[in-house]
Amino acid sequence: MHQTAAVLMLCSLVAWTAASDPAATCQGPTVTALHAALPGSKHVVMTAYRDHRQAGAVRVLAIVNVDHPTAVDCVFCCSDGGGGRLREGAVQVHTVHYGYPYVAADILCHEPPGCNATRVALSACRGLAAAAAAAAPPVLTIHNEKRREDDFPVFLTVCMSTVFGADGGNVLQFLQTMELYRLWGVQKVVLYLTNCSGDFQQVLDHYTQQGFLEVVPWRLGEEIRKDIHHNGQLSVMNECLYRNMYTSRYVILADVDQLLVPYKHSSLQVMVEELQAQHPQASVFMVETHLFPWTRTTPEGPQVAVPGRDLLEQVYREPIEENDFRSHKMVVNPRLVVQTAMFEVLKTYGERVYVPSSMALVMQVKPREESKEDANGKNVVLDERIGEFKDLLEPKVNEIVKKMTKAYNVSGIETSYASSLSSKF
Repeated sequence: MHQTAAVLMLCSLVAWTAASDPAATCQGPTVTALHAALPGSKHVVMTAYRDHRQAGAVRVLAIVNVDHPTAVDCVFCCSDGGGGRLREGAVQVHTVHYGYPYVAADILCHEPPGCNATRVALSACRGLAAAAAAAAPPVLTIHNEKRREDDFPVFLTVCMSTVFGADGGNVLQFLQTMELYRLWGVQKVVLYLTNCSGDFQQVLDHYTQQGFLEVVPWRLGEEIRKDIHHNGQLSVMNECLYRNMYTSRYVILADVDQLLVPYKHSSLQVMVEELQAQHPQASVFMVETHLFPWTRTTPEGPQVAVPGRDLLEQVYREPIEENDFRSHKMVVNPRLVVQTAMFEVLKTYGERVYVPSSMALVMQVKPREESKEDANGKNVVLDERIGEFKDLLEPKVNEIVKKMTKAYNVSGIETSYASSLSSKF
């Protein structure tokens, strides 16, 4: 027998005979948080999803520490009366992690025939002494039990990466982003929240109550947060992909400070339908990200209704030169994607299509690099596409602000929007 296989077999026997038997493990409580520590390792397990593309496969999304590799076992909590059944798990580390020790990963577990499990537990391979004193392994609900290929409740969902720190104070831009997505045919937004300002929380509550927004708490421990890329946004994007796999026909993967803008169509839904008709084998549509340099702050004082950046003021974008790095965000068919990173999919069953920027682009508002600063607007392109939706956008935003709190001065928003777009840079 191969040495590695022998060690894994020994690990499985030791971990479950010394600590507890699989049936007893299945009697433990189910984890309700989005992530839980895996005792005996530096890994974190997140959510479990049945992967109908591979017979009998359950994919457990996880965050693993590549500096401390640990084999993992799966125990299926079967509903056929057979109790828990042990299977070796395969840890698949995602190839994109930017050099950080904590990395997005999948733990692939294969269910025994006839088991019909609704839950699965995970155990680290640690050895006899550690296993004897082990904490109870986390038990996860298996989601996506029902496969769906048509009649999706939602056509288009936006998955936003983690909101943390400064992002949670940019209320006005977030309001405008949500309302523009609504105008363009998006039916659902999912956002992973670490913390935010009180004003931002009011906006989140408004959209959550309407059913347009799903807020998922995301609070990694300090040790992991400092040693993982951007607060774990790679793990978040994969979790959102599987969360919406059988509820949404397409998923947009983008950051909270980005907006996917259609240029040739009245809505994103119409655009995606046309792209799919033109490219029936495509699973991923790559949309280029363009910087709209933000060079001013929202004025302070009693006339300001909500804090944050005004998208209607952002009418200049930096051109992308021929030799410049080109960043993309994606519209994907989630049932054809296995793993994703932020700027590309890592594993997919379909083709990738690059969408021309004349059709759509991702608008990202951020401070301009000093080396490109030019107060006269040189080296930038006038882009007033967002302004074309001004008359539809303003009333929506004003109405929401009125409903949220009387403390906001709504006329301040109206005054700000009414100012000339031609002198914003």
